[in-house]
Amino acid sequence: MTTSHPAAVFFDAYGTLIHFPEDPSPFDYMADTLRRAGIDLPRARVDDALHAEMRYYKAHYASVRTADDLERLRIEDARVYLEALGDTGPVDLDLNHVADELAAAFESRVLPDARPAIDLVQAAGVRAGVLSNFSYLLPLVLDEVGLGDALDPVVFSAAVGAEKPDPRIFAAAAAAVDADLADCVLIGDDLQNDVAGAQRCGMPVVWLSRDGSAGPSGVAVARNLVDAARLALEPGWRDLSLGGRTAAADA
Repeated sequence: MTTSHPAAVFFDAYGTLIHFPEDPSPFDYMADTLRRAGIDLPRARVDDALHAEMRYYKAHYASVRTADDLERLRIEDARVYLEALGDTGPVDLDLNHVADELAAAFESRVLPDARPAIDLVQAAGVRAGVLSNFSYLLPLVLDEVGLGDALDPVVFSAAVGAEKPDPRIFAAAAAAVDADLADCVLIGDDLQNDVAGAQRCGMPVVWLSRDGSAGPSGVAVARNLVDAARLALEPGWRDLSLGGRTAAADA
């Protein structure tokens, strides 16, 4: 198949389109939440409670399929947190409020160049999708951050039964847009899962190197998502994993 543009540009999820909060960290956020509620506890005890909550969440999040599932998990998560926190003195914390604060502490954030990059791809008449190693939570997360309606298809490892760099998940992404692997482009920030995985199965790839690190020989590199999208739409997009071009060099 010979076209001027790829059949689809797939974006990795975390580190590419979205990320976890860094400032404040979830630990700082929850410590501040308790202080604002008038609860004065040793920081080690507060952090231990959050560690307990995180362990519970990690053990159960894979079962989440729907928004209702997610809400139930968040309530149970808050209950685990409060039990681990122990006696909070005269202050009685509301379970639903704690669930909301925990969700806010770990709220996924859209990276500032995500929407402009998606818009650029779609303006060229190209499908913008997601190809990610993720649980069934991914569509819910994308909806919560406002990207759910902008991305189609959303291909993720839990549904496919294989994780990048396994060729099966790349093949599933190409099949979802009724195209060959060589007719799609992946943009991702992980050299092993995204770049090496795409190269291994013949999908052109752009490495997103936000810190400006040099990529491996023969791989196109961009420092931001908009430049990565531009590379994916250029006439030479089929050779992205062969020419070693960079957005900066082409500017």
